[in-house]
Amino acid sequence: MTKMTRREFVAGAAAAGAACPTLAGAARAEGPGPGRRSLTLLHVTDTHAQLETHPEYLPGETPELVMMGGYARLKTALDRERKAAAGPCFLLDGGDEFQGSGPAAWSEGEVMIEPLNALGIDVFVPGNWEPAYGPKRFLSQMQRLNAKVACYNLHDTRTNERVFAPSVTFERGGVKVAFVGVTDILASKRQPPTMFAGMDTTRIEGLRDFVRELKAREKPDLIVAVTHTGLTIARQTAREMPEVDVVLSGHSHERTPEPILEGRVLVVEPGSMGSFIGRLDVELRPEGGVASHSFRLIPVRAEEYEEDREMKGIVDRVLAPHRARMDAVVARARTTIMRYDVLETTADNVISDAVREAAGADIGFSNGFRFGLPVPPGPVREKDLWDLLPLDARLKVGWITGEELKAYLEKELELVFSSDPWKLSGGWGPRASGLVMTYVAKAPAGKRLRSVKVHGKEVEDAARYTMAGCERDGEPIDVVCRHPGTHDVKVLPKRLHETLADSCREQGELSPRREGRAVALDLPKTVFSQDRVLRTRA
Repeated sequence: MTKMTRREFVAGAAAAGAACPTLAGAARAEGPGPGRRSLTLLHVTDTHAQLETHPEYLPGETPELVMMGGYARLKTALDRERKAAAGPCFLLDGGDEFQGSGPAAWSEGEVMIEPLNALGIDVFVPGNWEPAYGPKRFLSQMQRLNAKVACYNLHDTRTNERVFAPSVTFERGGVKVAFVGVTDILASKRQPPTMFAGMDTTRIEGLRDFVRELKAREKPDLIVAVTHTGLTIARQTAREMPEVDVVLSGHSHERTPEPILEGRVLVVEPGSMGSFIGRLDVELRPEGGVASHSFRLIPVRAEEYEEDREMKGIVDRVLAPHRARMDAVVARARTTIMRYDVLETTADNVISDAVREAAGADIGFSNGFRFGLPVPPGPVREKDLWDLLPLDARLKVGWITGEELKAYLEKELELVFSSDPWKLSGGWGPRASGLVMTYVAKAPAGKRLRSVKVHGKEVEDAARYTMAGCERDGEPIDVVCRHPGTHDVKVLPKRLHETLADSCREQGELSPRREGRAVALDLPKTVFSQDRVLRTRA
């Protein structure tokens, strides 16, 4: 893909539609379509190995925590939607399925193979977490999927060849659809180095030319990009590639209750954790392309979908070896432990407090995973801790100057709030213990911070502050929580999960609350959607 200039981006950045985080399903039709061919696209992504029904956060609803998802209910819902489709139906998976839970980590993703295959997926696009257990394991697991695996921008650095086919074309029920896969462009730079050893995700150049050639060669009725890049980048992709008809977005866990129109390109994202299904029905023009469409964001509520018996048996069987470890109680929660927020979360407060105390540091950083199921008041199990932190790692501690700390925070904020979609990564700001920062999210890069305090005192540029975080396998010793050049770094004997579990056991009862550790002066106190922030930029 040819990258837009800043002027071109600003000129084309106005978004149509609103990706608000509510549950109200919406439909949009564009004229009648008698005699037209139709098709249905079912889309799931980012289930993060959540095989069983779980609490899900529905902001604005009463109650806000609702039991949803689980592969057995997801299968029931998918089968119901397939049966209701008027024309050919395709199931697309946008990736990040092999990592995100304790059983997935303990089995190196093995628990996911059979359930994924039982869903009947047509096309699978690897996410940034699929290689969590190393390249060899990743390639083996992709080969064991029944789905066709597609990815344009994942290359073998030794051969410079693509690891998978860039696209897959299906002919079904008189309709021909081409699916192009795109994964997180910065994954091989931002993830732990050992995960993507020998692989590169940054080679996105030429994507539009590829789509044009695909359209001329295959002559599909519809071109669908299945992207694991985040909603804001998916929208930018749609702006830059009008030859694509639909972009099915993943990675940022956004919930779009109605399609976003970028020109004539439809962009949708169906949330995460298997809690939602995106259903897009399309009527085709005689010459191909979208004549009309309707979309529903389908909540997979436990009260509305029974568990598919066969899938339930599969899930019970693959989880059986891990059940005792999953259910071991480590503490009790008096308040909800929550991960959903761009600014500050009670889950990351618990984690970063444990890291800082274990290291005896001034500042403790959490990994800041964007995902992690809510933990309601009651028993906190080993399973819950791994849902919040689905990887283990060694802890590291070193020192940086106040000047270096502020430069690091500015860099991290740019990855969350950049005006250039191609510079975005993740979707959540830095989460820390012992540190309070105030900033302006929509300010220019490098000029967002208004205040940074450690232990209640404003940071001094020349002063030294110790900081602790977890190691990413394969990184240099001086990198702590993605900060290179940390001084006098030491590796601690306790690993991250041992530290977190011990902290929870010592406390016995957990009552975390939001403390104003990260305050954006130009945003609401709680921010559910990164994309919505970027679309309302002044």
